[in-house]
Amino acid sequence: MSLRTIVTHLLDSIVPPRATDTIVRTLTLKELRTLTLRGNKSGSLPYRDERVTALVWELKYFAHARAAKLAGAILSDILIGIASESLGKPLLIPIPMHATRRRERGHNQTEVLCKATLVYVKDFFEYKPHALARIKATPQQQGLHKNERERNLTKAMKVLNEKEIVGRVCVVVDDVSTTGATFAEATRALREAGAREVVCVALAYS
Repeated sequence: MSLRTIVTHLLDSIVPPRATDTIVRTLTLKELRTLTLRGNKSGSLPYRDERVTALVWELKYFAHARAAKLAGAILSDILIGIASESLGKPLLIPIPMHATRRRERGHNQTEVLCKATLVYVKDFFEYKPHALARIKATPQQQGLHKNERERNLTKAMKVLNEKEIVGRVCVVVDDVSTTGATFAEATRALREAGAREVVCVALAYS
């Protein structure tokens, strides 16, 4: 037994790990790639599978290093396919988080996800983490009906530097998509700024 394993066991005996953390610790990339075959969108994961829920939860709320590594590998499979069909380098853009919520959480999970993915796709994309900004502090989307989600996000995002966007292919990344309302708002903002094409990719769909 390695020293790291011994230390982990000792820490777990003092502070029991979260159930989602325990799942992510044993989750493998092979398992996840098998699950992508059952996703609602080509290459994405089915959120309702408890392993995927745990992966997203750990990424979203704890920026879990192993969760980010696994998620980045899965997302890269999708993004490489998109890049191969695009002329030039597409822009990789994470869904933004309002500054207030970011301070509360300490990180934006879509930025964590994009950074983990760039390990595999940095030669194919130009990363623009601040291309989009969340200008409205909207309530969380979770638990809202589709029409409420759409109203919640109306005019909630804007492009900060239109010169970066004009004529470019923009690939927008989110951790989970349910109704598509977040992607629709991001697409609106990018299209109005002059994006040539907007492609939306979620790690998981519910």
